[in-house]
Amino acid sequence: MQIVKNGSKGDLVKLVQLMLNENGYNCGTADGIFGTNTEKAVEKYQRAKGLSVDGIVGNNTYAKLFADSLLKNGSRGELVKQCQTMLNQKGYSAGSADGIFGSNTEKAVKALQSASGLTADGKVGKNTWTALVGTGGASGSAPVPTSAHFKLSEFKCKDGTAVPAKYYANCQKLMNLLEEIRAACGNRAITVTSGYRTESYNKKVDGAKQSQHLYAAAADIKVSGKSASEVYKLCDRLVGSRGGVGKYSTFTHVDVRGHKARW
Repeated sequence: MQIVKNGSKGDLVKLVQLMLNENGYNCGTADGIFGTNTEKAVEKYQRAKGLSVDGIVGNNTYAKLFADSLLKNGSRGELVKQCQTMLNQKGYSAGSADGIFGSNTEKAVKALQSASGLTADGKVGKNTWTALVGTGGASGSAPVPTSAHFKLSEFKCKDGTAVPAKYYANCQKLMNLLEEIRAACGNRAITVTSGYRTESYNKKVDGAKQSQHLYAAAADIKVSGKSASEVYKLCDRLVGSRGGVGKYSTFTHVDVRGHKARW
């Protein structure tokens, strides 16, 4: 699990802040920025739970937080809203992220649990939070990318090289984008024809020197039942300023470079 500490930023920090607030350890606004208030709240939580008090959220602190942050049908609040957002990002349709844990959210949780080999009880406890956040990366690294309809193996280089752990965060963003595209295409299957590329393979296929494929931030895709032209038009609109979209005769390129690019 990715370690978060003073200075860390992002969605995982926001989740930790929401859980701390939910459990009565006030860290202020859940803004995704791990500052002094969050560090103090973590230390207070660790002390209360008999953990090593270092203000750093590692595996043991995550385990306690996840166990203490049970959500189920009828739950409400910002933590529920974040859970719904995460489920939707990974392709488990929870409907509108409204902070109300209803039947749609329960169904989405059960789908995640089934896909993760967990008991499908529709409740978000320690094991389900772990599955939703993602696990398996080296200590301190980003978790192994997962989503409802895509596997990490689909993004490996055509020469057989797996996606390096240092690019897992990019690959997760890419998976989330592909889930959006899949939903926008009426849940049609998407085939990744090219994902991560090693430098040597990128040269072999005459790829751009700074290709996003080198960082596991790009995928060339085909959508079942749709032409490359149709997919390009949809992706052009959907991706917006978040990344690049390239139009080719038999496939469409999409990436998560963080700014708009078109060709």
